[in-house]
Amino acid sequence: MKIRLTDCGNRSLRGLAVLLLSVGCLVVWTAAAMAFSDAEAEQALAAAMEYVTVEYRVDGELHQGVAYLYGGQDTVAAYLDKLKQGAEPGSQTGIDASGLVINAYKAVYPALELVSMAGSRELRVKDASSEALYLWNVRSLSADELRPGDLVFFGTEGRRVTGVALYAGRRGDLMEIVTASQSRGKVVLTTVRIGGDYWDNSFAGAGRLIKR
Repeated sequence: MKIRLTDCGNRSLRGLAVLLLSVGCLVVWTAAAMAFSDAEAEQALAAAMEYVTVEYRVDGELHQGVAYLYGGQDTVAAYLDKLKQGAEPGSQTGIDASGLVINAYKAVYPALELVSMAGSRELRVKDASSEALYLWNVRSLSADELRPGDLVFFGTEGRRVTGVALYAGRRGDLMEIVTASQSRGKVVLTTVRIGGDYWDNSFAGAGRLIKR
């Protein structure tokens, strides 16, 4: 006896194939979008701390910490090299908050790619603002779930996310963070009091960076 596949059967098989392909794509996407591990996040924090502890001289005066520069993306090595060539820290060389996060994680995973959106179209990019990191590049965590190297985001009331820091630990209600601070003019290890005025007015969220 010959068995003939009906149109309905063909459609079912095609549907199954599409489903399997979709599942396959989902598995690949999920694997590609896996969050960094605890150990990798700690390594990123250690890399960020190099921006805090680096010492150098400018005009004979000893300084510590890579200077803050809006839009800056310099690694520690690039920063020191530019200083030797006469660059002005904070105006010609330095790093900002999102640049610090990206560089710290690239030290752990050089192939890091980030996501941004152009309308409804997803773009793969090498750099991202604090807001783009928050919206499309982390898996959300509560403050109590944070582990060293995770990201903490800040903003101002009525405005979007404007800053990011790496979580470094907690002592009671004091959260330690590493960030490129515009007000301090450099990368610092500092604290913010959970439940304090700044926290209540500025904390925007927290998350674990996704590895792509």
